[in-house]
Amino acid sequence: MSNYVDSTGLNLESLETIVTQLEDSFKAIYGANINLDANSPDAQMLNIFAQAKVDLLELVSQVYASFDPDQASGAVLDQRLSINGIKRRGATFTRNNVTVTTDRPVTLLGRDTSETPFTISDGSGTKFVLEETATLITGANTKIFQAELAGATQTLVNTLTTIETITLGVLSVNNPNSPIAQGVAEETDSAVKIRRRQSVSLPAIGALDATQAALFAVDGVTDAIVYENVNSTTDANGIPGHSIWAIVDGGTDADVAAAIYAKRNAGCGMKGTEQVTITQANGTGFVVKFDRPVFEDLYIALTITSLDAGHTIDDEFLKQQIFEQIVLKIYEPADYTAITTLVKTLDPLAVVTDGGVSLTAGSYEGFIYPSSIQNRFILSTTRIAITVV
Repeated sequence: MSNYVDSTGLNLESLETIVTQLEDSFKAIYGANINLDANSPDAQMLNIFAQAKVDLLELVSQVYASFDPDQASGAVLDQRLSINGIKRRGATFTRNNVTVTTDRPVTLLGRDTSETPFTISDGSGTKFVLEETATLITGANTKIFQAELAGATQTLVNTLTTIETITLGVLSVNNPNSPIAQGVAEETDSAVKIRRRQSVSLPAIGALDATQAALFAVDGVTDAIVYENVNSTTDANGIPGHSIWAIVDGGTDADVAAAIYAKRNAGCGMKGTEQVTITQANGTGFVVKFDRPVFEDLYIALTITSLDAGHTIDDEFLKQQIFEQIVLKIYEPADYTAITTLVKTLDPLAVVTDGGVSLTAGSYEGFIYPSSIQNRFILSTTRIAITVV
């Protein structure tokens, strides 16, 4: 058998081997003098047969490889992920605090009802809807609105000012601050593969690794990190002795707390402002503590020139791609070289001659860490400055 699976894996015939076998078979049928020169009709027909077999073997190879989650893709990858008890994360919504000013008490419908929710938009027509039905008092009311569509929807400060759902008593709307949560697109194959590798630590002997892996398996969690203080006194990060500090982005409070409760060491203390009571098997309550990340604005500045004087650098396109592809985890540093590498990949004729990353719109450096181990950098195209020279 020429095509087989053994201890080394899948073994398939090459195109050259298949052609040779067909040539030998043709000669056995029609005689050794048959003309199999490259431009002969018989040789061309032979190559059609050979290519058909190669196509089938390539399909076999793809199916075989797809049994490995690290090589699978798309819908097949989703099937493999279920073996590890996780699933691909869907797109999330951008959420904004919006000030709604009224001249009388008024009730606005949210997306928690079957009715059309109160809707606002910015100058470009991007719509945001009220999350929960609310009864507003006369004056300024701050409510949470989320983007109508899931994904990496961006908003600029003071742009959500158009009232789509005209309502008596509502005078104006405005978003005075940056989003409280930036929406993201559906989890990519590469991102979910990384998370799958982390999730297989669930049965680990080390409780710290197992706790962190359990958090990554929680539906909706986009990032998680667990710090531990093995000493008897509070450490420099404010973690009490013999305690853990879990910082989790995404997921419901109840699901996150359940994951921590299931995997933490017995007798291990916890740090955190989020507190959820778990009802234990004996009916008593147990308080699980953890924290959410603090989002910190990241600023990027790039000076770019072109290798070709006739080539136009699309700075708006580069800004959008940097925003979508540079996604940093909790306390992950911002690396200027990673950004310049991405720019070069997106536009091979672009050369970044200067720039850096910063916590403010100035004093740019090669790399920086968030201000605290609880912080997570977030980007906006408004904080990406590209100068084309």
